[in-house]
Amino acid sequence: MVTTRTLTVKQTKIDPAFQTAKAEESILSILYTQDGLSFLVKHVQTKQVYMFGYVPKADLSATPIEDVLSAFPERPAKIVLAAAFENATLLPMEFADQNMDWTTPVLGSAANFHSSSAALKMHVYAAVEQKVLDALQVEGVELKHLWLAQMEQLKPGKGEYLWAHLFGDTVMVLAAKDGKWELANNFPCENKEEFIYHLGNVVEQLGYDRASLKLEISGSEAALYKEFIAPYFASMSIFKPKDWAQISSALQDWQPGDFAPLIRL
Repeated sequence: MVTTRTLTVKQTKIDPAFQTAKAEESILSILYTQDGLSFLVKHVQTKQVYMFGYVPKADLSATPIEDVLSAFPERPAKIVLAAAFENATLLPMEFADQNMDWTTPVLGSAANFHSSSAALKMHVYAAVEQKVLDALQVEGVELKHLWLAQMEQLKPGKGEYLWAHLFGDTVMVLAAKDGKWELANNFPCENKEEFIYHLGNVVEQLGYDRASLKLEISGSEAALYKEFIAPYFASMSIFKPKDWAQISSALQDWQPGDFAPLIRL
């Protein structure tokens, strides 16, 4: 069973079905961002969400991943761990270099974290505060950068696509054209004006057509931001959790759009 010991969280919801969930049929997704740590358990096949939790950064211990894992007497069959490190750069595999000295002028300091995706043939290099990186290292659990973790799940088709997720004072933007990824980046974003500025800049730099590209928004105040930028983008939508998971009425008070990247993992 995927029963848990007591885990102190700021926000949590549990579906009654969690009580009979089997560990071998469950996946535990964990996401670290600038705001804190969120985690979610769902069924591997049906994608039914059993529970979720969120711990603000101020309440995290020196071993936050171990804290989450220790709450499960029997670990779920699959564990996915991702982090939204902001001081990072994305490179195609052919430009990858084991010597990371080149990252200093790009990131401001030498990268001390590397994440790769064989499926995407891409690498992410990031400069991370060492104590943060140490806190997220757990034996037997691979730590991936959120960009790659999201891009592996999203399946862009023909045409131009943008995904924008708001969290804290940051917006993560992913862009693809005709099935090929062209951009993944985080931008400072504290208001609607900054949001539309960054989206507009991305569209201009990539040469996308605002009248035809498909834009999906998720995260805090996504609906408000969507209304604000509606005059500038013809095809917009807000993240639809039903496309990624089954969420029962027991979790009806939950705002799954705020956890969109976690639900996709």
